[in-house]
Amino acid sequence: MSVPAALFHAGTRLQTRHPPARDGDELSRPLESADVRAFWEKQAESRQPPTTEKGSLDKSELRDLLSTIILKSGAYRGAVKMGLFTQQCCDLYESLDAGGRIAFLRLLAVEYCAPKGEARELANEYLESLAQSSDPAQSALRARALRDSLTPQYAELIDQINRLPGGFSFLVRMRADMLEYIRGHRDDGAMRAMSDMLMKKLETWIIGTLDLKRITWNSPACTIEKLGQYESVHAVKSWLDVRRRLGNGRRCFGFFHRSVPMEPLVFVWVALTDSVSDNVQSILQEREPTTAEAEATARCAIFYSINSQPGLSGVDLGNFLIKRVVGVLRAELPNIDTFCTLSPLPKFRAWLDQWLTPERLATPPRTAVSEDAQRALIARAPHTHTWTAALKHIIDSRGWTADQANIDAMEPVVRALGAHYLLNVKRGKSIAAYDPVANFHLRNGACLHQVNWRGNTSYSGLRQSLGLMCNYNYVLDRIEDNNERYVHDGTIAISGSDPFLAEAKLMASSITNTAKL
Repeated sequence: MSVPAALFHAGTRLQTRHPPARDGDELSRPLESADVRAFWEKQAESRQPPTTEKGSLDKSELRDLLSTIILKSGAYRGAVKMGLFTQQCCDLYESLDAGGRIAFLRLLAVEYCAPKGEARELANEYLESLAQSSDPAQSALRARALRDSLTPQYAELIDQINRLPGGFSFLVRMRADMLEYIRGHRDDGAMRAMSDMLMKKLETWIIGTLDLKRITWNSPACTIEKLGQYESVHAVKSWLDVRRRLGNGRRCFGFFHRSVPMEPLVFVWVALTDSVSDNVQSILQEREPTTAEAEATARCAIFYSINSQPGLSGVDLGNFLIKRVVGVLRAELPNIDTFCTLSPLPKFRAWLDQWLTPERLATPPRTAVSEDAQRALIARAPHTHTWTAALKHIIDSRGWTADQANIDAMEPVVRALGAHYLLNVKRGKSIAAYDPVANFHLRNGACLHQVNWRGNTSYSGLRQSLGLMCNYNYVLDRIEDNNERYVHDGTIAISGSDPFLAEAKLMASSITNTAKL
């Protein structure tokens, strides 16, 4: 399959050499991908008007459009005309630069939210009907009117956009812009409210419209391109990298919306292995098997990365995807009897750094770190007196990952801390695990299986978690029970025989330092 290598790195481009063309040879010369791409680009340029640079927002133009679509101002022109106005609104949004799009979204969120005066009046009428009327039908009508008044006006625009061809995909991209803005402006309640409402609508519209598909090297190039674009856990470096992840002994599955059949909304990478994997580089860098025989003898399916489009953040698709993929793999490969993840600990290093502050270095917290491990670590930093100070000294020094003695001394300490972090550290005052990836899999009914030292030795892995990873095991006959216990009282099920997890669980009840943030 010929694909544009420049989408990743120019160094991966394959060039086919041909002899110099002679007069009259143009028609017989083989076409290369660059020739085909140039031809269609030229055709597109000839059919479309010259593109203009993206600009700022004309708020009066936007208000006129929104008044027509949302407030139905002017003569009502029917569904076809309304669709044209909505498409014009979408075209306006697409023509804006980043600042213009934020101005568009903020105007929509602030000026077209729920009218407060009308909602207040209807709330008073509803309360009066409850006190004075014994007719439940009358109260139900008042309640419906109140509910409608609390619906933001911009919901009408969102509904109209969803009716357009490609409207669902447009709304996903628009919500991604909202989330990008919210990350730097968390106090903008109006934008957060609009983002949350759009998330719920997307979640509702998705139901019954998703198709599970296996993505292979023979899938359309535009689909494979999206895998690299949306991969957020283990970066795709080249087309060769993608081909390796889609080769023998590997699988990739995605959910596709029927209105966007070439673009996965969420997808998961799977490796078929003989045992539970404890290092992601062994999966990402391993050469694919030359034959398919290895798949017939594999015992484990390792889910090592799951990703969704940014605009679908908060929409719980990963849970359904994993369970559907497990069903597909069991039917295709009955020899697979273990379904495990190889997952990151994205907030471990940030949590650990709160312990490695000057005021806490002199008084280490009580954890399951053994005294022998503490002494061994202190020996690697002779000028320190506590294991926390020794750990900070090592990880702050350059080149510590190349010193095998440091790595050996750190392993029991970091694995013990990782086990404590996963089992005992909670999100605020809730019973949910502090780590978002842990909370996702445990809420889905998985067991915490094993903590892996040097599980991810990439730069991002070391920066996020000192290279620590873990496995979550989906034991099929325990999923429902694990889910109920975790949701009810925060109980975390453990499978396997990891001594660090066992020790952390035993110590949990006796830990006196504050584990909650």
